[in-house]
Amino acid sequence: MSKFLPLFALVLTLASFAFSEEAHRYLHISTNPSYADAYVNTSHRNFAANPDASLPGFIEIPADEHSVLVTIFKPGYRDTTINVTLAENDTSYLIVSLAPSYDDVYLERQQKALSHRTRRNIGFKLAIASGVPLIASGIAALVAEYNIDKADEKKALIEKSLIREGDEYAHNLESYSEHRDNAESAKKFSVGTLIAGAVLLGFGIVLSF
Repeated sequence: MSKFLPLFALVLTLASFAFSEEAHRYLHISTNPSYADAYVNTSHRNFAANPDASLPGFIEIPADEHSVLVTIFKPGYRDTTINVTLAENDTSYLIVSLAPSYDDVYLERQQKALSHRTRRNIGFKLAIASGVPLIASGIAALVAEYNIDKADEKKALIEKSLIREGDEYAHNLESYSEHRDNAESAKKFSVGTLIAGAVLLGFGIVLSF
């Protein structure tokens, strides 16, 4: 039993080190009015990007950080950037009052950012969705190649056959025809799904910018 003690000690040391590395504190932010987006530790306000957190909600902060820069975005209200000094306890709480904006140019810029964000998210989903037809196209191409090889084998047997009648000869003819038809169907399916996947991917890339 004693020979396992150093091993247990090593495991406990590694576990404590891992937990210390992953330790976090939390900042809970609520806004008045409710429901806003939060961008953390960034001075570049790209509101077309997805937010780091949705408010009200918790923001995860590394335990060794004592302050965090948060920019709050809500359409119809002025963007608010605050540098929050965290409390010593595990979770800090903050309520932020947002000031409405009456600047038409500013509000239009906010709406453009939201529209851009929506387009980017749609583009990302389309790009991900393109993987389905592209994978299907690859599988169909392999099926087509398999059936072409089998059709070639049967064709070779037919051409080498000295007796052009009988069950075996008829079976080879039927098998050759079946594999040839399957290969043609698989090729058409492969091309169709490849085009569909390429179209989805193309639209996804265009919309994601």
